[in-house]
Amino acid sequence: MEEQQRLRIFQAQTCNVRELEQAWRHVNRQINSFILQKNQKAVEINTKLLALLYCALSEAVFSKLIHTPHGLRIDEIKQIKDAIAADGVRFGWLKCARLAIRRVEGAKHNHQPNVVQKLSSLIEQSIFDPSLIRNKLAHGQWCVALNRENTAVNQDITRELADHTVVELYRRKHSLQCLAAIMEDMMESPNKAHRRDYWEHLVGLENEQKRISTWTFEGKVKQLFTKRQHSRHDV
Repeated sequence: MEEQQRLRIFQAQTCNVRELEQAWRHVNRQINSFILQKNQKAVEINTKLLALLYCALSEAVFSKLIHTPHGLRIDEIKQIKDAIAADGVRFGWLKCARLAIRRVEGAKHNHQPNVVQKLSSLIEQSIFDPSLIRNKLAHGQWCVALNRENTAVNQDITRELADHTVVELYRRKHSLQCLAAIMEDMMESPNKAHRRDYWEHLVGLENEQKRISTWTFEGKVKQLFTKRQHSRHDV
């Protein structure tokens, strides 16, 4: 791959991310509408579609990230793609984090391992768990998940499929956005933006995740019906 190819891929994935964000908003509006209609089956179906959209978005965000101009070297991008081919997308993100942190110069000796550890935790939460659900849905295991060998039911993932809600997906999407922002800073401006904004990103993430952790699907339902009732009174 040459620099011109990198730029074309970056531009293509920028377009894909934009379209997927629009698709996300559209499906979320559909879910809200079906909640108000008390159509539980339609809510379940569209929530699974949103889970698939989340995984598509995370892959497009990652591809855009690693092809960012003036970021990683071409040989480093190849190392990341090789890691994905060998072990899956989670290991691609981990490889990317380890390569990107090397670009930060003159930091305290514990800064690099601490950043990698924190990013690994975010990758586990935002990339690995959702990819398991995506794989089951994409392979037709829409409500009952099987084990890796397809020889028995995987009860844990089956429960997760049943318990998946739009609230949990929004929580993961926020983590993904923060993860991507931290890694982009390390690639594009490791000794300026990363040093300036890393802790701000983390504090913002933790505060927002703490706030979002209080959200429940039941609370979302109540909020939607309250909002509709108020809008009727305002007419």
